[in-house]
This record gives sequence, structure tokens and C-alpha cells, in this order.
Amino acid sequence: MKGLRIAGNTVLYLVIYAAIVMLVNQALYNWIGDSGLKDFIADNSGIVLIVSNIIVLAVYLPLLRLQKISLKHLGFVPARSGSLLLSAGTGIWLGLFIASFTRLPWIKATFPLISDLVAFVAGGSLIIFILGSLLLGSLLEEWLFRGMLFHTLSQRLSVLWTVLLQAVLFGAVFMNITVGVFAALGAIVYGAVRAGSHSLWGSLTAHVCSTGTLYLVLQWADDWPSGTLGLLVPISGLGIAAHVLLLLRGSGRRVKKEQTVGDSITS
Repeated sequence: MKGLRIAGNTVLYLVIYAAIVMLVNQALYNWIGDSGLKDFIADNSGIVLIVSNIIVLAVYLPLLRLQKISLKHLGFVPARSGSLLLSAGTGIWLGLFIASFTRLPWIKATFPLISDLVAFVAGGSLIIFILGSLLLGSLLEEWLFRGMLFHTLSQRLSVLWTVLLQAVLFGAVFMNITVGVFAALGAIVYGAVRAGSHSLWGSLTAHVCSTGTLYLVLQWADDWPSGTLGLLVPISGLGIAAHVLLLLRGSGRRVKKEQTVGDSITS
């Protein structure tokens, strides 16, 4: 029975998110007749994120209250000591990796949908980017996948399987294997940060830093030679791995320490 409830909540959260995003996308691109406004939306696609994410959060809040799920359950608790700096570092390296990897000539030619997705996230005017992708986009994605779904799945699964499954679900939202796999890899990094920091603030910090770094790097990356981009890919990949491992190592030490304290109290 508990497994069915967890599966039902997981599907419910995703259906609400997908339905609202699709409806807003349909409304903004097909239901607006004013040509000037249509051109503005076309040039600032991030406005879809702004409108849809506000609506999604407005629906999630009363739903969570009805299910008696608090912000603490979602992970809005103080992060483990020192983990926010590691989370920020992870995000910066991830943003650099995404920017350099998706600007490689071979990637742009072979997987244009991935490059288009990155351009969508970092596109539009600065204010639209800040409100849409950097703030609301990061908040909504972390709230849903590393908050609501992480909390729901972890009631039945181990931390490892929770991190992996929330990433798979995030990738499935894109309904495209290539884009979905690429997106899921990023979600694994955010999930690992969430697990290592023991807080949604950790993964949210990483996400904001990643998106901000991506935007800044893309302002100049088109002019960088392929050799420079190719060098940045493994360097940033190693940076991500090092920061995540430090987060998880610190998390493991904390768990062992808590177990030792608990054993000493009960003995």
C-alpha cells in the first residue's frame, strides 16, 4: 500500500508539472494574437518558465499542505557545515562543463537538440533569464525533483536509488532519449549534492551557480577555439567529480559520527 501511494504521488507531481508547462506553452505561442507580443515571447522564450513555474508552485503549495508535507520534509533545513561552498563549486564546474561541452563543433552538429536546450535555458534578455532560468527555473526544478520527489522516493528507496530515479524521471520529462540522458546526468549531480549536503539549499545553490556560470560562459564561448573547449570539458568534469566526492565523503563521516554517538548513548 505504501509503495502504491509513493508511486501515485510521484506520478501526480509530474503530471501537474507537465500539464501546466504544456498548457502555458500552448497559450503563449498559439493563443496570443498581438504580433508585437508574439515576437517578444519568441525572442524571450524564458518567459514560458516564469509563467509556468509560478503556476506550478501555486498548485504545489496547497497540495503539500493537504498531504501534510512541510518545507522541512522537502529539505529546506540548514546545510551541513561547509557543504554550501562545495555545492557552489560543484555548480560552477557543472556550468562550465555544460557550456564547453555543448559548444564543441561535433556536439553541435551531432546533437543539435542538446545545444538548443542549453540556448533556451541561457537565452533571452538578462531580466528574463534571471527571473526565468536562474531564479524560478532553478527553484522549481529543485523543489520538485530534489525536494518533493526526493522526499517521496526516499521513503522506500536507498539514497543511491533515490538520486538515480529522480534523475531518470527528470530526463523522462523531455520525452527525447538524447536530451533526456543529458539532462538526467545533470540531475544526478544535483541529486548527489542534495544527498551530500543533507539540504535542498545545497542543490539549489549548485543549480543557481551552474545556471549563472552557463550564462556567463556562453557570452564568450562561441569565439573559443575547439581545442580550448575540448580542454575545458575534462577539466570541468574532474572539478565536478572532486567536489561531489568531497560532499559525499563528508556526509559519510557525519553519518558514522552520529551512529557512534547513538551507540554510546544506548550502551
